[in-house]
Amino acid sequence: MEFFVCAAAALSVALLFYSWRYYRHKTGERQKQLRERVTYML
Repeated sequence: MEFFVCAAAALSVALLFYSWRYYRHKTGERQKQLRERVTYML
């Protein structure tokens, strides 16, 4: 039983980390695209 609790905790931490990482990646892509558009307009 303790193994499952430990595994569930590790899984939840991994899910939080990868969700945060995906969000940061998408935000970075959006900022990069915006910068490229502004550069093109100038």
